[in-house]
Order: sequence, then structure tokens, then C-alpha cells
Amino acid sequence: MKIYQFLRGGAVCAAALLTASYAVLNSYAEEESEEEQEVPVYTSGDYTYSILKNEDDENERAACLESYTGSEAELTVPSELDGLSVVRLGERAFVQADYLKKITLPKTVTELGDYSFAESLHIEEYIVEEGNPVLSAEDGVLYSNDGKVLQRYPLGSNPVDVTVPEGVLAIGNVAFAESPSLKTVTLPESLTYIGVSAFSGCNEMTEITIPDAVTEIDAFAFNSCTNLKNVKLPAELLSIGAASFSMTAIENITLPDKLMAIGQQAFISTPMKEITIPGSVSEMNYASVGWEMTPSGMAAKKDFIIYGYANTTAEEYASDEELENSFQFSELSTPASESSDDAESSAEESAASEESAADTETIGAEKDTVHPGKVIGISACGAAILGIIAAAAFSGKKKSNKEKKDDA
Repeated sequence: MKIYQFLRGGAVCAAALLTASYAVLNSYAEEESEEEQEVPVYTSGDYTYSILKNEDDENERAACLESYTGSEAELTVPSELDGLSVVRLGERAFVQADYLKKITLPKTVTELGDYSFAESLHIEEYIVEEGNPVLSAEDGVLYSNDGKVLQRYPLGSNPVDVTVPEGVLAIGNVAFAESPSLKTVTLPESLTYIGVSAFSGCNEMTEITIPDAVTEIDAFAFNSCTNLKNVKLPAELLSIGAASFSMTAIENITLPDKLMAIGQQAFISTPMKEITIPGSVSEMNYASVGWEMTPSGMAAKKDFIIYGYANTTAEEYASDEELENSFQFSELSTPASESSDDAESSAEESAASEESAADTETIGAEKDTVHPGKVIGISACGAAILGIIAAAAFSGKKKSNKEKKDDA
């Protein structure tokens, strides 16, 4: 089955990374049958839908469009089904809709499932009805209403060289996933976040420069970009998500000095033979580096070398028996200037701690306002799907070094 192919090679920690449900209509929750756990689905013409109810008012209900059984090339999504306002598109609403070339979303639809248009590779244009408070479209590209989040690119337009406009702060989940034609992407300096599977399976891509303001590359972001060899990571990057660069052609990569976390299987099945881990990294998850997929399953690479500083997460990861690691660890010498400034920097760090904490809170608040999930949240309609994907992927060995310390 090709559905969700952009997740092939993904990690079992995906579900944990996708738990945030920033729904615009967060007062709605799916109505569940008392007899069964599955959400009831109803049919109206060529559409199926589930019922959403307002948790604060059970009499207030709306519809989540789950699927379309027709074959119209140019489709306008209805604003109502059986008298219920259509406010969401479910996770599988238009998955693999090969017939679809143009789609118009009504002003009532203010939330998309993360994979609503997955593998719909022939859509040439997205259109949004005027008055939609959350979504907009420009030149056929689907954006958040304020233009800060690029939600979905029309892959049916056969993009080859794409320049994302300045002012875009986030690339949404599966925005370019599985594009058969995309070769180069120029990302704006304003960008701060790259979403889940944003570029998964873009096999024509050979290089990417990620702007310095990006702090998070989420799970599966460049997963299975089989020809992606040259990647320039941003200076401000803090987190590399699970399987984000798995099954790529990366031979060498420079990790930024501010990096804090490397997700599970982040670089699995790449040609890398060695990697240097900055001292800033405090979390390395199962098989994050030095592993590959073999015909018999996952295996640690022989003779893989990890360069890092003594008494850091890098050294611990290299020989972590619980994670089944036995890599060669090559210790880096601490720069002399760093040693001579230790006393002074320690005092400065202590004095700046309160200011840093305040800055962190501010940055976090700013990020929440532009995160794709905040604008088009992870729909309750598809929460079960994420769990199924996660459970089906690889093994359950996923403890990070941090978790090990907590257990101890």
C-alpha cells in the first residue's frame, strides 16, 4: 500500500512527537459511540463524514469530512453536509486523489488533517473561499490566512525550482512530500520551523540550505529523499526530529553548536561513517546515528566513529549497552580559550540565567503563534492513525539517554 509512503523508514517515537493538538476549533471533539470506540461515519452523497461536538455545548455540532468517493477533477468542498457545517478535513479526506486537479475549500473549513492531501500528486491549484478566517491561497499554494505557514504546495503543477516567499515562518506537514519533480527549494530567512514529512520522498532533491533562524526540524522532514547529499544546517537549530534525514545520501554533515536533541533514527541508513557531536547535545535517542537498515532488520554500523567531548551525551551514546551501541568514540580536545574563560563564563552564565529563562518563555510563546499545528492543528479525526503508524514502525526500543538517567 502506497498510502503514507512518505513515512516509510520512520521511527516509533513519531506519535510522541505529534501529540500536540493545536486545533483552531479546540472546543470540538469527535463524538464517540457508547457501544464502540470507533467514531461513527455517515454518508451524504459522495462524501462520508464524522460528527464533531462542542465539549462545552453538546447541542452544538459540526462535521469532519472523512472521504470523497467521487471523481471530479475540479471539486468544491461543501460547506454543509446534512445540515452540519463542515469545519474539518479528516486525515484521509483526499489521500491519493489522483483524479483531483483543482480543489476549492469553503470559508467554513478552518482545520486540515495532517495528511488530508497526502499523495494527491495531481492537484494543480488550491483555492480558498473569501472570508475563511484561517486559510488562504496564493498562486495555487495553500497558506495560513496570515501567510506565515505554507500548508500545501500544488504538486500537480510539477514544481522544479521553488522559492518560498519571505515572511513564511513555517513549512507545514507534508507540504511538498512525494513530489516527483522538485529539485531545488530556496527557503526564506524568516523560516523558523520545518514540519513533519515536509519534504519526504522528494527524490530529485540533491541539496538544501536551511536558514539560520530555523530552530526545529520535525520528524520525517527529509525522510527518504534518496538523492539528498548536501545539507547545510542552521546555526540556531536546537532539535533534529525522528527519522528526519533517514534514507538520504548524506555522507557528511556539520551539526550546529547549539543543537540539543537528535531524534530516534534521525540519520539511519545514510552513507555516513562518522559524525561529530557538539557538547551542547543532551539527548540522543535510539539509533539516532550510526545505524542502518539491513535485510534482516536494523543494525549498528561496524567501525562507525563518533567524535565528541569527554563526559558528554556523545560519549555515553557511543557505548550505551541498553541502546545496543558499541561505536568507536574519539575524544575532542577542549579549546584552550574555552578552558581559560571557564571561571568568567560561569559567573556570566549564572547572572544571565534569569534573563535566559525569560527569553525562553518569550520565544516559546512566539513559536506557538506560528507553528503549523497552531494554525491547522493535528485533527482529533486522525489521532488514531498516528498511533497506528507509530506502532507499526520498527521495534519499540526508543529510550533516550535522558530517559535512562531518569530510570536510574
